[in-house]
Amino acid sequence: MDNTRVVAKNTFLLTVGLMVGRLLAVFITKKMTPILGTEGLGIWGWATDVTAIALVIANFGLGTLVTREVARARGMTFPILWAALRVRWLTGALCYLLLVAYVFLTGKESLARTAMLVTAVAVFVESSAMACDSILQAHEKFKYQTAGQLVSAVVYFGLAFWALDAGHGLMGVVWANLISRVARLAVMVPLMLIKTGPWRRGTPAGDGGPSFGWMVKLGWPLFLSTTFGIVYFKIDIAMLTEMMGKAATGVYFLGHRPLDYLLLLPNLFATALFPALARMGTDRVEDTARMGERSLRYILIAALPVTLFCMLVAEPIIRWFDTGGEFPASIPVLQVVIWGLPFQAANHIFNRLLIAAGKERAFITIALVAMLANVTLNLFLIPRFSYYGAAAATIVSLAASCGMHLFYVRRTELRVPLTRAVGGSALALALAWFATVVVTRLAAPGWGTGWWGLPLHVGWGPFLAACGLASLFFLTAIWLLRVLRRDDLQLLARIVRRD
Repeated sequence: MDNTRVVAKNTFLLTVGLMVGRLLAVFITKKMTPILGTEGLGIWGWATDVTAIALVIANFGLGTLVTREVARARGMTFPILWAALRVRWLTGALCYLLLVAYVFLTGKESLARTAMLVTAVAVFVESSAMACDSILQAHEKFKYQTAGQLVSAVVYFGLAFWALDAGHGLMGVVWANLISRVARLAVMVPLMLIKTGPWRRGTPAGDGGPSFGWMVKLGWPLFLSTTFGIVYFKIDIAMLTEMMGKAATGVYFLGHRPLDYLLLLPNLFATALFPALARMGTDRVEDTARMGERSLRYILIAALPVTLFCMLVAEPIIRWFDTGGEFPASIPVLQVVIWGLPFQAANHIFNRLLIAAGKERAFITIALVAMLANVTLNLFLIPRFSYYGAAAATIVSLAASCGMHLFYVRRTELRVPLTRAVGGSALALALAWFATVVVTRLAAPGWGTGWWGLPLHVGWGPFLAACGLASLFFLTAIWLLRVLRRDDLQLLARIVRRD
């Protein structure tokens, strides 16, 4: 119960900070979309996604590992942090040099080249801030991480909005993004120094602590897996840019963007869950497996309905961003890629279970298989189907990653039952939507509710009524199928009451 309450509290704190940031970023995306057009948005998407690959490489897979090591021995806070920072700064410098070579060797125009090189400076800044995040998470000081995220979000929103209004276009947004990351780091460092520790240069035993080589060896398996993982998840933007041009990239980027925003939620939940799993590890196998099953069930109960809803309302979502009418093709892109959400939500839970079990090396094979699947599919599908092919490749590679994660979890002692969590949630959603369509077609045929769409064009009343009916049917289905049981409701009630 105590662990569940801590996870709930930490998830809430992380959600507040990062969701405020995502929400403000949504409005910046809405403002920049008609101003930049397909090509300008394509450059922005290309620069940010390629930089995201560089950032993950620079982080060297050390995020959860630093959290785990400090959570196990808080007296080692400074030596572990310092070793991680040295690894990240060196790797970041190598990544930046590679990006410089990439933009010049591929002959990118001046605007695209400048946007990439300025955006990529954030690799150094953000990798340092993420090291602070790991320390705060290990000490379970999530509210201070939230403070940094809030400051970054407000700075980015204010500067980007001003820059777009002032006519600075793409580069105004690029500089606003970089400055906001510097602001986050400026907030995170003093909070980390004040609220965590102890800040001894050596270990309690008196030696110098973890070395650069020790940290490289520790992070190497996750470095390979996270590198392969981010390549398979982000390489489609770079491949589209090189094969189909900036305009196609802009269309795909806007269609993919809602998925990027929503993927934050399962990541936050898994991040908040991890310290509790790390404390239990394999010493309390039954408790860890039980928490993993419950976490997977809860996250899919939330993710599956959101996925279906986004698919059904993809048109108004894209239209809201696309006030200039340049991105109609982004609608089917969103309808396809959004189904990556439940796969990635499950991946986050399986990922933390494998780390808790000390099976990080499995991530190398998992990510390598997913990366090879995605790159191969993109090479085949993008020349034939452009951004639609890239969307299909994303779903297949995420499903492959999920299957590989499950395979390796099954080989540990943390065997998580899947019937209720996966099968029950999916069946409940299918039954709920089937019942919604049948009932609304019989009771209100004029609404035009279809298997692939909500009544979007007949007013707010029918739309909200159909959504409410679907929600009621889904809640009823998960109760009747025992996906959610009385003990779950009692647990949630106790968390709220803080018994």
